[in-house]
Amino acid sequence: MIDIHAHILPGVDDGPKTIQDSMRMIRQAQETGVEAVCVTPHLLNHVTPALDAAINSSFELVRRQAQESGLKVRLSLGSEIYVRPDIIALRRHSFFSLDQTGRYVLIELPLGRLPLGTDRLVYDLRLEGITPVIAHPERSLVKTDQLQQVEGLVRQGALMQVNAGSMLGGFGRHPRRMAERLLELGLVHVVASDAHNTQGRSFCVLTDAYRRTVGILDRDQAETLFVHNPGSILAGENLMQGKWADARPSGRTDQRYPEGVGWQDHAMQDIIGSEKPISGGRV
Repeated sequence: MIDIHAHILPGVDDGPKTIQDSMRMIRQAQETGVEAVCVTPHLLNHVTPALDAAINSSFELVRRQAQESGLKVRLSLGSEIYVRPDIIALRRHSFFSLDQTGRYVLIELPLGRLPLGTDRLVYDLRLEGITPVIAHPERSLVKTDQLQQVEGLVRQGALMQVNAGSMLGGFGRHPRRMAERLLELGLVHVVASDAHNTQGRSFCVLTDAYRRTVGILDRDQAETLFVHNPGSILAGENLMQGKWADARPSGRTDQRYPEGVGWQDHAMQDIIGSEKPISGGRV
């Protein structure tokens, strides 16, 4: 399996606190059957020079320590960016895009709503040759009537990444049902762990989520979502060529972007809200 969404860097966000915790996570990923992981620290607000340096140095430390420990998981760097109107301005940072290819960017939406202008943002990114990958839409947009909004973003060229833990009910029944519905409608392009630790939110959920996907769809489609598509994204390949219309933004979204001093607090509230431990199997 190939994982495009995980929080492994120590002390950078709400992931592991120490380098030892990071190594335990990577070892668990390897034992679970994960071959490659894109490390995606949260970018909640402005990226200061100190944060830029911390992310890059932490990644190099983790990658070097993993190699010295004999771990075979290939690590690459990206980020998970909380939706913001000036997102393209962040491309000057090396970790802006997944695996630093400049082709795909992982975007997080507020829980329960689609900010006004999100469709415009997707359109603008596509004009720049960047494909937005929406992180865990089943958690952000849990209402049945929001399926149309997901479909609209996909038509514009966005990809959808569902959390493995959501498929197992780890975030409640509504995200689980939405994840299943998105799968059935063909609106999921990648399944990822969104791992933060080795206990509640770990890489282990990928195994059971893979089996669940085989049950809902079939093995070939599970391979596409857990291996082929994430591999193509990290390689910077054109995953969805010819499969969408270059639709203009409709403007039919719910609420405005959070702005000003409260933005970062608002983002962190969304990230830590409604989370609980998730159990999963191992290979």
